[in-house]
Amino acid sequence: MSTESLYGELAHLYDRIYHFKQYEAEALKVREILNANGVADGSSVLEAACGTGNHLVHLRKWFDVSGFDMSPAMLRIAMPKLPGVPLFEADMSEFKVPRPFDAVLCLFSSIAYMEDSGRLETVAARFAEAVRPGGVCLVEPFVSPDKFIDGSSSVQTYTGDDLKCVRANVSYRVGNRAPIKFHWLVMPAGCREITHFTEEHVLTLFSDQELRTAFENAGFDVTIGGPELMQSRNLLVGVRKAAGCYPGKR
Repeated sequence: MSTESLYGELAHLYDRIYHFKQYEAEALKVREILNANGVADGSSVLEAACGTGNHLVHLRKWFDVSGFDMSPAMLRIAMPKLPGVPLFEADMSEFKVPRPFDAVLCLFSSIAYMEDSGRLETVAARFAEAVRPGGVCLVEPFVSPDKFIDGSSSVQTYTGDDLKCVRANVSYRVGNRAPIKFHWLVMPAGCREITHFTEEHVLTLFSDQELRTAFENAGFDVTIGGPELMQSRNLLVGVRKAAGCYPGKR
């Protein structure tokens, strides 16, 4: 047994284990939210932590999209799906863009990889710099502390002609963090051995108030709630204020 990473050595398994995720339906909801907040079709949209590009594949039908991720392995998978779409490698707490976008997205709980409120505030500030005044920031956090179920378990499977795989985990809570250890069984076609990997992800259970405070201080008018992309995961919608109109302005 060895320890691997879904964002590195196991990147080729990402789309397979998440084959059940309704990316097209989620992208349609994102479009509706952006349109409702003044980001019309044809606007520029940047996705932070875009992963293998599955949301962008659908969002590009309506928007001028770009994306970035800190995992080069994930970007290598995204690029063939998104010919002509600008993709770049960057950390969401440090990235910079040459011009502000009409909207910035951070989906599928990627924001929860920030270790604490300090890192969350840093990311919120980077997002604010990347969005024009009047533009929108849309963030899908992990479940909030009051919705997290300690000891919950899940199993995902994938069956294809080339391989079969299983991923199982139990989630638990340590303070405001949720360490999740995944166990993988991977069975390539024609192989007589079953490979067992483990990987651990540690997600932060940010409260709605922590999220609101970070993004309001960065310069957004914030609402939390509304339509969910995934069950029990609220959405944060921030509309960028004009410069000088918020407490975090230095």
